[in-house]
Amino acid sequence: MRLIKFRGLTEAGMLVCGNLTVLSANHQNIKVGYYISNSAGLPFAYKIRPETVGQFTGLPDKQGKEIYEGDVVEVNEGGEISIHQVRWFGDCNYPAFDLDPDLDCECNGLQHIASGDDITMTVIGNIYNNPELLKEAK
Repeated sequence: MRLIKFRGLTEAGMLVCGNLTVLSANHQNIKVGYYISNSAGLPFAYKIRPETVGQFTGLPDKQGKEIYEGDVVEVNEGGEISIHQVRWFGDCNYPAFDLDPDLDCECNGLQHIASGDDITMTVIGNIYNNPELLKEAK
């Protein structure tokens, strides 16, 4: 079973990973907002910017680094290098994580890479800290 966890940027710009809690009402001295915490819960949570929340895809890159929604990855397919954003396509009637732009394959690009030996993927940044990576790729 895939581990469900999230990542986001704190208001100070630090990337944190863990459990996601969304508070829609103030709770004791904790304000409404998005929080990522470890297994201990809210008292030990970081308040994060909601637009930076990304879920773990369940897959590692070739270095073993966890791949999250919002990551920018470099794909090496037989020496041909391309740059892609990892996205959740649930709002497009395609409930899966995949690459944008997509690879020229008829299956989930992320899964295709994870199960193949002839293609590798490396996380090189994310869309929040490194938006220029996507601009350079076009």
